[in-house]
This record gives sequence, C-alpha cells and structure tokens, in this order.
Amino acid sequence: MLTCDYSLSDLTPTSWDLSDEQRALLDASERFAREQLEPLLSLPPSRQRWNEIVEQARSLDLGTLILPTDLGGMGIDHHDLSEILSALSCGPIEHVLRLTQSTPALMTLRVHDALHTVETGRIEEFFDGTRAIALTVPDFSTAMLWRLYDHSVPTAATWMLAPIASGLALVEANARCSSTQTQIARLGGLTLDQFRCDGGSYGIPLATFGCPDALGVSPTQTWLTNTALYLSALLSGVMQHGVAFALGYGMERQTFRKPLLMHQRAATRLADMLIAAQGTQLFVRTLAGAATRAPTTLVRQLARHIAAESMKFTHELVQLCGAHGYVEGLAPAARMATCHWFSMLLLQVDAALEQFGSSAPSDTAGVRA
Repeated sequence: MLTCDYSLSDLTPTSWDLSDEQRALLDASERFAREQLEPLLSLPPSRQRWNEIVEQARSLDLGTLILPTDLGGMGIDHHDLSEILSALSCGPIEHVLRLTQSTPALMTLRVHDALHTVETGRIEEFFDGTRAIALTVPDFSTAMLWRLYDHSVPTAATWMLAPIASGLALVEANARCSSTQTQIARLGGLTLDQFRCDGGSYGIPLATFGCPDALGVSPTQTWLTNTALYLSALLSGVMQHGVAFALGYGMERQTFRKPLLMHQRAATRLADMLIAAQGTQLFVRTLAGAATRAPTTLVRQLARHIAAESMKFTHELVQLCGAHGYVEGLAPAARMATCHWFSMLLLQVDAALEQFGSSAPSDTAGVRA
C-alpha cells in the first residue's frame, strides 16, 4: 500500500462547476459517443463504417484542443481532457483509443516545447487515421516496451515515444528489430505487443528531448503521468457508463414478477458499484486538475486504484446482469473481453513510475503534510 504526505484536499479545486465552454465540449463529446461509438458495443464496425466514424470524429477537433494557444489552439488542460475521454468511453474502449491514442504523447510534447517536431499544422492527422503516436509503456525492470497501436491502417505513419539515456525520443514505430517483438493480444483494430527497448531497436529518432519542464519534471515522468491520467480517464468513463447501463437494465429486466432492482441484494450490489464509479471519477478529476503538481505517489495510487476497481466493476456488472449467459451481445460482455488489458497497462505505468519515488514538482512545496 502506497502512502504519502500529501492530501487530496490540497489538490481539489474550490468548485467542480463547469463553465459554458467546458459544458459545450463535454456535450459534443457525449453526443458523438452516444450516436457513433456506443452502437459498436454490440456490433463491430466494418471498414466503411469505421471510416465514417473517424470522419465524424473530426468535428471534435481534438488536435486544435491540444495545441497551445500561441499556435492557434485552445491549450486544453488535463481536467477537461479527462472529462472528454470519459464521455467517449460510452463506446468500446479499444475503439476510443484508436481515435485518441496520440493524446498522451502530444500532451507530453506540448509540456516540453517539442510539438514543432510533429508539424502542428497537420495535427488533426493524429486523430483521423492518417498518422498516430502509438501508446507505449516501458518496463524498466526488463528493458522491454509495451506498445498498443492500430494495425488496421497499414499505410498510416505510426510513431512512438521511447525512453533513451537522456530522456525521450520520438521514433518510427516500425523501425525496430522484428526478432525482438512478441505479439500479446489483438483488440479489435489494435495490436498489443512487447519488444526490447534498446538503442539498436530504433532507427534515427525524429526528435529527442531530455530537458526538464519549467517545474523540473523530466520528460519521462511527464510521459508516464500523462499516460496514467489518459488510461485512468478511459477506465473511469467505462465505469460511469456501466452504472448507467446497469440502472436501465435493472429496471427493464423482470425477475420473479418485478424489476431486478426491486430485489434488495441487486439494489445493494448496484449501490456499491455506483459508489465505486463516482469515487474513481472524483479521484481522476482531482489529479487531472492538478496534473502539473500532483506528486508521483498520488499518480501511482490513482493507477493502482483504477486498475483494481475497473476490473472488479466489470466482473460485478456481468454478475448483476445475470452472468455470462445473459449478457451475450450486451455492453458488459464487450467490456469484459478487453478492459483487463488496459488495466494491465495501467499497472505497468505504476511500476514504471516507481523509479521516480514520491517526487513532486517544486510548486508543491506549500502543500501541507
């Protein structure tokens, strides 16, 4: 069990109220998720259908949201971004990741003033299947790198962030020794693989950066923190939408001549699930709102908490709906088939952050013990 001298109350904003601009962004994301992504829980998309969804996703303009204001963007913060990601998790998490997988890397490049390396004038291409920065997580104990990338678009230019001696490098994802690669799983249009992360596995880096940010945080720590917040927001969103599904299902399904939720045991189980979902949402929002000053210890606690709670929640939802025989073709079955892989990646992020101890950026000096 991780402990720290920092209190979540020190990082929590004085108000959770959303501004009109924040609400508009969230409403647009929720509408897109309900109309385009949620139906994919019961029927995988054809290539043509997926291309239409990607085209519709352009309306969210995530690239412009991420760009800093001095480059004509909105400079979205981690809190608002986490809310959008949670809303998009109304659909299958693997498909949401296909649309947004470049987000942690782009946010890291933004913090360390390295966005110029990816041609910001074409940043929308990172969200339309033309280019992508694969989601990568290092395993420092074995010198291996986990990579999750979209294999369904072989013509896309896929890059990745990778650790090097002086910090991070942006490299061509395919410029590595195939003999060191091990395919772990196929998740819809995504492939999860693992390979050795050494200098000989990469081609010439597109960019390297090793200087700390304005708060003294290294690029590697920023990268891992952003990845933890990204995966946590997605899995937290899955839990929130799972509760909404359970409420509707519990009122529609009749058992012993009354709705499922009229039975005390089912109602109690759902209440526990609701508490778990809301607790994880508040945890994510708290740390996302303080991403630049959240101690590593709290980020690791978030990763472990979300990984454990999301796995437990997914199994509980299946049981609430009547176990496997009753959920075939429903959202819980689709969630159960893939969510555990993302929880596993989140635990890998936690393990990678261990080398940074309980460090916190310099502006947490005033946080009380």
